[in-house]
Amino acid sequence: MNRKSFLKRITLGSGLIFAPFVKTESKTRTTPALLRPPRVRQGDVAAIVSPAGNLSTNGEVENAVNAVRALGLQPRLGANVGSRWGYLGGRDTERVNDLHDAFADPEVKVIFPLRGGYGTSRLLPMLDFELITRNPKAFVGFSDNTSLVLSLNAYAGLVTFYGPNAHFDWTNYTRQNLTRVIMNQQPVGLMENPVSGNGRPLLAHTTIVPGRAAGPLIGGNLSLIVQTLGTPWEIDTRGKILFFEDVNESPYRIDRMLTHLWLARKLQVAAGFAIGHITVRRDRNDDLDLASVIRDRFEPLGKPCYMGVPTGHVPNILTLPLGVNVEIDAHRGLLRTTEGAVA
Repeated sequence: MNRKSFLKRITLGSGLIFAPFVKTESKTRTTPALLRPPRVRQGDVAAIVSPAGNLSTNGEVENAVNAVRALGLQPRLGANVGSRWGYLGGRDTERVNDLHDAFADPEVKVIFPLRGGYGTSRLLPMLDFELITRNPKAFVGFSDNTSLVLSLNAYAGLVTFYGPNAHFDWTNYTRQNLTRVIMNQQPVGLMENPVSGNGRPLLAHTTIVPGRAAGPLIGGNLSLIVQTLGTPWEIDTRGKILFFEDVNESPYRIDRMLTHLWLARKLQVAAGFAIGHITVRRDRNDDLDLASVIRDRFEPLGKPCYMGVPTGHVPNILTLPLGVNVEIDAHRGLLRTTEGAVA
């Protein structure tokens, strides 16, 4: 039995402690050609898997199924959705097998994680990128699923989508932005911010460094981005437009993570920055405000940068396609895709 067959046959009784590290030994980083998944159509099958945390409340699965149906898709639950191993949505092999099964299933056209939480980074050494490259599918998720969105893009070359998990407080804005990105082969163009009933933006932009920049889009949750540093799955920001968001973080912790990226020269080599929503928690009386932290780190770089992208742990979010070329206008707070994300 070869190594790949062995990994696929591992069961809970096998221990698993060493299993993820077996594939790590032979992993090398290359830059694959960009692979656009086939566009999703009304009536397609959508897999719901659980690669991260366990269910925190009753009704999460029902909520996810109903949300996927409201998109005009047919939900299909992974075999291990609802499993639990402490704070995780099942053992590592259960969760990664569901993900692999979804990619291998010819009827499945789009894959949604059930929720975030914690756990996707544990799966990275076990991912079968050859399988995924042979069976490209639209993968949509955010928060802890940053680990998968980034790694699938980096190692399989797959255009992935930083957007809502299946269990989410879906709004019309969120739903419409998802469908126009994954169901439309043409460039979406301007990614417009949500507006209130009187036409005012719900999330106003703040220019940090004015100017325009262009490049492939990359990013995700800031905490998860920083977690990749020093690993084979380290984020590559060279010549790219970097976006990030985070939740329940204090300004000094945001400062620490941005400084980590700066020390790793991930900020210096990026083309520009589009910063999403960051929910701030106050831990200290002498905290700086978030805008001061952002300005202190990004103004010296002199590259176009603005705050106000509707992404993050807020009700109205964009679906952002990773790997696709975009343009930003930091003075006006605009983000525009210049090519389609699906084939």
